[in-house]
Amino acid sequence: MNTKILVNRFGPILSNQSEGLEIYTEIKTCLDNSNNIVEIDLSGVISMATFCAKQIFGQLFIEYGSVVFNNRIIISNASGDLKSIIRLGIRNAIDTKN
Repeated sequence: MNTKILVNRFGPILSNQSEGLEIYTEIKTCLDNSNNIVEIDLSGVISMATFCAKQIFGQLFIEYGSVVFNNRIIISNASGDLKSIIRLGIRNAIDTKN
């Protein structure tokens, strides 16, 4: 069973720390409460601040590791630019941790 999180309810641009925290917490709760796959649907989202990508995806990558992140989190409907921002956020989180 999959859980789908629609991020576009926060608007087309994610640049607010409180929104990032809410999205992160929702994803984390889904991961912690089951072994389900969590789909993060980014349809309608055109951009994201790098710090939001780090706050959401970077922190999840650090906490759960690459295996869980890559096997249980699906990022859907993200543009190429948005995917690049997410990768940069993850890289920043890893670099900050080390």
